[in-house]
Amino acid sequence: MPAGQRETGERHVIPDQRGGGWKVTGDGAEFNVPRQCDAIDEACSQLRHNGGGAVIIHGLSGQVQDRRTV
Repeated sequence: MPAGQRETGERHVIPDQRGGGWKVTGDGAEFNVPRQCDAIDEACSQLRHNGGGAVIIHGLSGQVQDRRTV
């Protein structure tokens, strides 16, 4: 990777259709929590730790509701 560039990741916050609650997925990671706000916090935390990226937030229907850059 060229100097000055960093690798960015992506995390999706999606409803967990099987177990209820919410999942954070992306880059091989999967993390389950009971509330959407907790999943968003976890996704942001993971990306901050890994150098940044995008959090894509899905609603209960699965459609994208919001995007955040970390």
